[in-house]
Amino acid sequence: MTQVAGRRRVPRGGSRVRWAVAGLAAAAAALALPQPAQAAAEPEAAGIVIVGVPGLKWSDIDRADTPHLWDLADEGASAAMSVRTLGSWTCPEAGWVSLGAGERAGGAAPRDAQCSAQSQLEAPAGTGDGWTVEGWDAFVEANSAFNYGARLGSLADALAEAALQQETAAAEAEADGEPAPEPNPGSCVAAIGDGAALAAADTEGRIAYWAPGLESLPDAMDACDVVIVDPGVVVGDTADRAPDTGTDYDQLGEDDTEVGTEETSGAEDAGEITPDTDPVRTAAARDADTAVGAVRDALPEDWRLIVAGVSDAAAPSSLHPVLYTGPGVEAGELTSSTTGRDGYIQLTDLTATALAVVGADIPATVAGAPVTVRPDPGHTAAGAVAKGTDETAAAAAVADVSPYFYWTLSFVGVAAMLTAAHYAAGRDRFRRTARTVCLAFSTVPVAGVAAGIPPWWRADHPKLAFWALIAAGMIVLTTAVSLPWTRTGVRPILLIAGTCAGLIAVDQISGATWPLHTPMGYTAQAGARFTGLGNYAFSVFAAAVILLVCFIPWRGRTRVWGPLAIGVCAVVIVGAPMLGRDMGGTLTLVAAGILCCLKLWGRRLSIGSVALAGGIAFTVFAVGGVLDYLRPEEDQTHLGRFVGSVLDGSAQLILIRKARAALGTIDESMAFISFAALLAAVLIWRTRAPVRTDPVAAAVVGLTTVAVIGGLVNDSGMAIPGFTAALGFGLLAAAVGPRPDTTAAPAPATVTKAPAAT
Repeated sequence: MTQVAGRRRVPRGGSRVRWAVAGLAAAAAALALPQPAQAAAEPEAAGIVIVGVPGLKWSDIDRADTPHLWDLADEGASAAMSVRTLGSWTCPEAGWVSLGAGERAGGAAPRDAQCSAQSQLEAPAGTGDGWTVEGWDAFVEANSAFNYGARLGSLADALAEAALQQETAAAEAEADGEPAPEPNPGSCVAAIGDGAALAAADTEGRIAYWAPGLESLPDAMDACDVVIVDPGVVVGDTADRAPDTGTDYDQLGEDDTEVGTEETSGAEDAGEITPDTDPVRTAAARDADTAVGAVRDALPEDWRLIVAGVSDAAAPSSLHPVLYTGPGVEAGELTSSTTGRDGYIQLTDLTATALAVVGADIPATVAGAPVTVRPDPGHTAAGAVAKGTDETAAAAAVADVSPYFYWTLSFVGVAAMLTAAHYAAGRDRFRRTARTVCLAFSTVPVAGVAAGIPPWWRADHPKLAFWALIAAGMIVLTTAVSLPWTRTGVRPILLIAGTCAGLIAVDQISGATWPLHTPMGYTAQAGARFTGLGNYAFSVFAAAVILLVCFIPWRGRTRVWGPLAIGVCAVVIVGAPMLGRDMGGTLTLVAAGILCCLKLWGRRLSIGSVALAGGIAFTVFAVGGVLDYLRPEEDQTHLGRFVGSVLDGSAQLILIRKARAALGTIDESMAFISFAALLAAVLIWRTRAPVRTDPVAAAVVGLTTVAVIGGLVNDSGMAIPGFTAALGFGLLAAAVGPRPDTTAAPAPATVTKAPAAT
């Protein structure tokens, strides 16, 4: 058998210095790139009204049926909003409570598929000098079990704190004999409607102003600068048309953090841009539109208005529209630093926006960020509705196909892992076929990445279109590595790994548009990530980079600087704030790259080298996080916000939540391929002597480090080693080749030994 040849060892002198410099260079390169321009501060407004309409979707907005909503979409700024809170869908009670907390929160009533229990809201009770939410302690107790640290009533408390600061400033000025600024009596939150009471309550469940109907809206605006309105309408389907989902498939507070659950309902045709008319839904949308019209008529000229679908009406979840208008708000798209993507915001961003509009400080307990308007001279209602409907369909379609993709990949992957073990350590029979299977299976995640490029969700049969793209990608790549000039040696490995790494790098540099439309990325309705590099894509990207570093036939000095150059570029793509934004991936890739290169250069790995790799990785991670934290808050990524959570003491909740999410993946689909890869590795190890070439040993070290550290530091847990194995295990087996005592199908050609670096 011809194996990948070993390479001469790099001289020991200066090795650690090179790595220290390389690590710092990686951090500097990732953070010294131009930062996104800061958005201009929005003009002041006298106040803001937020009208929440549970269940409202983009497809409900129509020129004829909802003329007021249509006008708002035409004259203001808009976005698709994720209402994800605690679970795979958000019922009205949880949506209202989360709006008041500015953080993901849950309701007190049971969450059923039709949201019937959490749609039956009670009116607050009068206390003589105000109002209070009935059973507020039950809401607080329910949320104390979750690891999001939601502080219910943060919106009202922040405005009360602003009023107290004004009074203190006035008292101090008067004591100093200076003109005392007049405190703003409107630093409070008023509520119209039962649901709005949950959002307007403070941490004790008290409400400054409440009224049951819109006729009291003028009085509410006179009393408070922030008014939340629940028109009493839930825009939902009739019972016999709603998706057939009877249970909540997520454990609350421990649910999925990537694309969606493995039990996502597929009852609705997600690819249908214009759904069939449901008379009940249409009537509810008209009622909501009438209420919005009444609010617009009563709104003073110096007030702003937000209309938003603050929750789902039933399972499964969906994206919902946000319409924003008023003084200083130009027509265009909305975005926020929590999403980093134009046209997308989160429910908690509405809380921060309300505080920013009236000039109140945003407390650390509010996870959202004020929305920013991206003006668009060509903005129209028709365009906004069409785009929002399309984005909603894309997100739903990805969530619909994802479980089938993961389970198929995992179960087929189990067979592929055992096939790889047969190729590397078994007998001659079917050896050529086994090698082809290994290479073909490794193309599946690459095809999954490329599937996000065409708009497959717009097809008449989205699922069929998606699987056709996967099959086409596999056929093209498998054929490409089977040609006479590509099938020998390590060329198939380099071609597949290079295609994968290149696709992801191009996507990240060009704005990360593909991940939203493929199970290899993420979906906006999950609310975990909106841009950058998702955990699944990181896994295959890291595996591809490791394979390229190990099997490119480096010569001379390039054996040192070639892997360093690829490693630094990969770290920048993964960790830069304007690119991957993946803090766990940065830590993982730096450590894996260092250990991989040390082994590639012929070094014996020791506790000291492992400590060196961990130290440099943590240094890059820490320096990147601190520098990101020092940027303006609206420009920070989740890495900078994590540093902020460390400083304010809330990081423990984040770490616990991520750890519990990772542990919850042990029995999910990608765990099977992970265990199969481990079993196959043991079989190869026991059946044949270890392959002692530096490239193969380095690849084993690098891929193992990615799988282990990535699985520990990312909340996707077992999915990290699963996707790493999906791309890397079969390619590594093909590079290792069959046992020396067999004659097999084409084995990797000998790589010419390179002269030692000088």
